[in-house]
Amino acid sequence: MLAFCLGIWLFSRVPVLPPWPVSNVVWLLLLVAVLLPSLWWWLPVNRWRLPLLTGLALILGLVWCWLHAVRQLEQQLPRELEGVDFWGAGQIVSLPSPRGQFQQFELTLKSVCFRLHPRDCPPSTGGSETANSAVAATSAAAATSAAAAKMAGARITLNEYTGLTLWPGEHWRFRVRLNRPHGFANPGGYDFEAALFQRGIIARGYVRDTVFNERLTAAGPGLQSARAGLRARLYQQAATLTHRGVLSALILGDRDGVSAAQWQLLTQTGTNHLLVISGLHVGFVAMTAYALVNLLVRLLPALLLWLPAQHYGALAAITAALVYSALAGFSLPTQRALVMVLVLMSGQLLGRRFMPSYSLLLAATLVLLLAPMSVTQAGFWLSFTAVGALLFAFTGYRRAPAEQGAGLSRRGLWSRSWGRSWQQSGRDVWFRWLQPQWTVSLGLLLPLLLWTGQVSLISPLVNVLAIPLVSLLIVPLALLGALLLVSLPALASGPLWLADRLLAWLFTGLDIAAGLGPALWQPAPPTALTMVLAMLAVLLMLAPRGLVPGRTSWLLPLCLFAPLLWPADRPRPAPGEAQLQFLDVGQGLAVVVHTRHHHLVFDTGPALGPQFDTGRAVITPYLRMRDVRQLDMLIISHWHQDHSGGAASVMAQFPVRQRLAGGAMAGGAVAGSAMAGTAAEPGFERCRAGQRWRWDGVDFEILHPATDVYRGENNNACVLLITAGSQRALLTGDIEQAAEHDLLRRYSREPAALRADILQAAHHGSASSSSPAFVQTVQPTLTVVSAGYRNRFDHPAPDVVQRLRANGSVVCETPRTGAVQIELGAADGPRLSATHRQRYRRFWHNIPPNDYGKVATVSAGGDICGRDRDGGWLVDAADNSVFHSGDCDCH
Repeated sequence: MLAFCLGIWLFSRVPVLPPWPVSNVVWLLLLVAVLLPSLWWWLPVNRWRLPLLTGLALILGLVWCWLHAVRQLEQQLPRELEGVDFWGAGQIVSLPSPRGQFQQFELTLKSVCFRLHPRDCPPSTGGSETANSAVAATSAAAATSAAAAKMAGARITLNEYTGLTLWPGEHWRFRVRLNRPHGFANPGGYDFEAALFQRGIIARGYVRDTVFNERLTAAGPGLQSARAGLRARLYQQAATLTHRGVLSALILGDRDGVSAAQWQLLTQTGTNHLLVISGLHVGFVAMTAYALVNLLVRLLPALLLWLPAQHYGALAAITAALVYSALAGFSLPTQRALVMVLVLMSGQLLGRRFMPSYSLLLAATLVLLLAPMSVTQAGFWLSFTAVGALLFAFTGYRRAPAEQGAGLSRRGLWSRSWGRSWQQSGRDVWFRWLQPQWTVSLGLLLPLLLWTGQVSLISPLVNVLAIPLVSLLIVPLALLGALLLVSLPALASGPLWLADRLLAWLFTGLDIAAGLGPALWQPAPPTALTMVLAMLAVLLMLAPRGLVPGRTSWLLPLCLFAPLLWPADRPRPAPGEAQLQFLDVGQGLAVVVHTRHHHLVFDTGPALGPQFDTGRAVITPYLRMRDVRQLDMLIISHWHQDHSGGAASVMAQFPVRQRLAGGAMAGGAVAGSAMAGTAAEPGFERCRAGQRWRWDGVDFEILHPATDVYRGENNNACVLLITAGSQRALLTGDIEQAAEHDLLRRYSREPAALRADILQAAHHGSASSSSPAFVQTVQPTLTVVSAGYRNRFDHPAPDVVQRLRANGSVVCETPRTGAVQIELGAADGPRLSATHRQRYRRFWHNIPPNDYGKVATVSAGGDICGRDRDGGWLVDAADNSVFHSGDCDCH
């Protein structure tokens, strides 16, 4: 089992899948699956038997993960259909999630149709148009249709903006526009594409606004429909409750109602696992059901003639875990807990006691058998590490009967003394409550540092009180309220109100605990050697009693922890050199500049909603990974939200010594601007041409703006020139041709002053910037374009890219490369040292080709309008998608 799990993990590290079709992989899997048990039975017991069988199990894990991956990738959205409108019919399979201006849901596709009018589509009972249909008029259309036919049964994520009433289980036909899953790719960042691949999401997009979107069938009885009904009743009944969103998370695993501030507080105190349906809650519910049924069935002796009381308890535990996991929609954490309950209770039903390590490995094997890609998610490692730490720490030597009897006699004597009685009570509290929390916290130390870069210092003490409160009081009350909502709604308000009051006390206590001092420890990223030494220290500290002899058994682990507590200095640029990191923030800009002892952030990327911005999601994790404790300067080129959206989050996490900002805004958005702006933050000094400073032998100079007479916010953006020796980098923000012409005019007598080896393409490579004269004057050897994947502005413009390449510049586009790292000032010249997508490539990552298309510049929405008089091709109202139809009326 261990070799099988290891094989799955090894395959998850593969950058590109071998070019084998599904059928070949299936035959290979069958061969290994038949060979493994055959050799188990027929090989004689010798020294080669175990290594050979272990190797085959490893290969079995590799091939199983390979089959899962290649089957899902064969269903992925064809590139020809990205940004193209078509009809998709399917079933809503998730709870619609409100996200401010839109609602998000998951749809399992049953069929797709490329006709212009939905009445020309085949019945949506399954399947898709094939290459024999009218759409297959060309070989390219036939290939697209054949690829689309494989999408039947695939799952997509859609955003809906018009407020349609959606219900899980309903069948709909939507006019959709989709893209392949594509997330940010940055050092220290979250792999969003891995999470979507693990969930089986093959495309993301939105529903077009048209009157032809149609509900095909109503929702029938089903799990997701029942969950939606319970959520609706909960929000209706608990409208006056303060924490109804948290109650929904505890009952249904629906986190949408948990605010960002609440989630941040839970993270600081290490209690976020308590406020969702986690493995802990599923285990408590199962154990409670086991204990109650095991006790109650003994009151009915007739039942014991059929089965032992323990078997009834085991069946009740399995049923309770199954029902509670179903309430959560069988999310990945509940799947893991359910499998663990099944493994443990099967031992009861079979009359066998499995070794703890066997149970843990069997649970991990079953989880990876069902969902191989869960090995890429932090939850898998954290949950199994926590259980493994508890099993390892509490599998100690048992005291001999004589020792136990001596302990009982001593306790009898101590009971006569109040002091010794309190001493014994303290030991009981330690072993029953504090030691498990200490064990889990210590066991999760390294996984948390690897996955999140931070550890809650107060988590062990807070969880001692929070776990009993949530698991023994709040969760039972919430579940009782949910049961009453279904059966006796009039009585549900009492338990829900009491659970809400307990939650209020819990959050008040967490807020007090977080305010007592530093709640989070965020050390420097550990090296491989540091991690190995710290792992040995954790094992020694959790080792069962008697395994590490001596009275100073804590001394060796403390010494092994020293490199983690006092890390060595990280590699830094040499004096006179600078390192530039162009972060991948989508349709925005964020550049971090490092010198030997200083750090500068130029723009902070966009805010994509009230609970997400790239300052918190991209820049902060990157700076933590680089062990940056403070910023020497923060420059906001101008106050459009795609450049300043993450500023508040960055300033909240890091002290900033100096702040500069450009732009024409005095306190808000410019009226009529193309891009919504954010209010100018206080405490920023306006950047002006001529400002200069020098850090560690590297020179910085503001070249623009010189005056306040420029029209438009973009032309008032800061332009920063960085000089390391004879090498230069020019950061231009969003300046357009008017500002470029002003720079050329002011430096007309010394055009060499504008030359730079590295250029940040102005305004994301827009056609309104990077004029021929400006590009010829700068003469960059490398240009970085920071833009969003298939953005609606068509950035970068093809003419701009061609112009840069014609002038001898290499062009890096962040949608293709991810974050771009450049070394400036080195002896071998400006060096492109890393592109994140290529360096850390995995087979599920979406790496667009050089000529990948963009979406239409016309905004989405509007009804279909067109007439096919000659039986030819039609173009939709957005002037983007091509369809074929025998006849179509204009609506």
